[in-house]
Amino acid sequence: MVRKSKKWEKPLEAFTPQELISELELLESVQSSRKRQRGIDYYVPNSVQYKVHSSKADFVLFSAGNRSGKSTAGAVEIVLHCTRKYPDWFPMERRFFGPVKCVIVATENAIIEKVIEPKLKQFMPADYVAEWKHSVGRYLSRVVCSDGSTIDLLSNEQDDLAFESQDWDFYWGDEPQKERKFQAIMRGLVDRMGHGIITFTPLVEPWMKEKLVDRADGKHIDVVQATTYDNMFDINGEPILSLESIKRFEEQLPDDVKETRIHGKFFHLRGIVYQEFSDIHQIEFDYKYPDPVICTLDPHDRQPHHVTWTIVDRTNDLYVHSELIVRCTVEELAKRIKVIESLNGYKMKMRLIDPNFGRKPLITTGRNMIEELHRAGCGGWIEADDAKDEGRLRVKSYLHYDYKKPISHTNKPKLFFHKLRVPATIRSMRNYQYEEWEGKIAGERDPKERVKDKDDHGADCIRYTCMTNPRYYGSYERDYELAESPY
Repeated sequence: MVRKSKKWEKPLEAFTPQELISELELLESVQSSRKRQRGIDYYVPNSVQYKVHSSKADFVLFSAGNRSGKSTAGAVEIVLHCTRKYPDWFPMERRFFGPVKCVIVATENAIIEKVIEPKLKQFMPADYVAEWKHSVGRYLSRVVCSDGSTIDLLSNEQDDLAFESQDWDFYWGDEPQKERKFQAIMRGLVDRMGHGIITFTPLVEPWMKEKLVDRADGKHIDVVQATTYDNMFDINGEPILSLESIKRFEEQLPDDVKETRIHGKFFHLRGIVYQEFSDIHQIEFDYKYPDPVICTLDPHDRQPHHVTWTIVDRTNDLYVHSELIVRCTVEELAKRIKVIESLNGYKMKMRLIDPNFGRKPLITTGRNMIEELHRAGCGGWIEADDAKDEGRLRVKSYLHYDYKKPISHTNKPKLFFHKLRVPATIRSMRNYQYEEWEGKIAGERDPKERVKDKDDHGADCIRYTCMTNPRYYGSYERDYELAESPY
């Protein structure tokens, strides 16, 4: 307890400088002691850590650059669940209300000793732990709490069987996980309807991209991406890392790992076209009539059609609000497009179509896609501008913002995606990448990069939309609201 000094009964101006310094040192000593004993009471997250803790999803993937606060977020999650001392803003959907069984999986035993154990001891209340159990090799293997909660610690160095035949309430994976071990952990969460978090810099284990990140829907799986620059301040504005130290670290990194170690991008996808795309571009928003809406169609004969609806607001920012991915006839496609536009109450201003397919005549009827859509009651289509290089640069300009500075009215993107309503389009933007470099070394690389056809349909719709240079005010070539103009 802090002793109450009788000296404080006299006026502040009566104190000597030496007495004030003495009392300040005493208070700092007490605060330091309390932080060592109950670090969780003093935890203040940065903005992306706050996103992680605030997520309501069953599973949260925190994909981030080095020194962005990943391990701290994971350790705090474990401590919050064990103690049930949740901050007011922590979502009820992810809270526990009794003793829990937790498991932590690290890449190697040395990480448990050097990173995990110190982090747990930093935040776990000292009087809450009954025992810190260590293995024969001195590595922390289990934490037993006074109320019966437990934390088991495993690493990828252990045999796969060590991950089987157990059940848990909560799982924290620190850094990229081995697929077979992850599957065993998931089996262990089934009985208790458990949930979890993985905090990682995606240098290895590319399976996590396709089987976890790409399946994010915001409900069962949520993805939070962060850069090292996101760890400069906590949510109260208190400094954490300095800009100078981050820049010094970035300058020392080879070019081929900067996007991963600084921005948290998957290393095996370093040929991604839209490196600018991040969590900042994924938000939730509602349509407000009479904001104009652009419908963009990328039709196919052997693959599903991809349709997007993009809102243009009064500042000419673009918001991708809806999508339709369906394999069907032209008649069914026209009907579905009209239904979606009606249900959302869109004020339609433009409909765009891939020019390569729009004018392609059908063998059966001799009519092209634009004509067939019009005959089916969905007309007014304009051929999109298919200038690929210029289009990609236009999309990049809409995505651009200075990630080294806080988001503000003067520093923000002009292109946003509804994080829950357009998952396929988001996935396409994330995975849209150049073909492999033809040369083996930097000096032999072909500067004329070609884009892979895989996962490009949603990204193509966005490119077509951005190439129209949409404006809220001003004249459109046609106004399609209610009046289905002839082709």
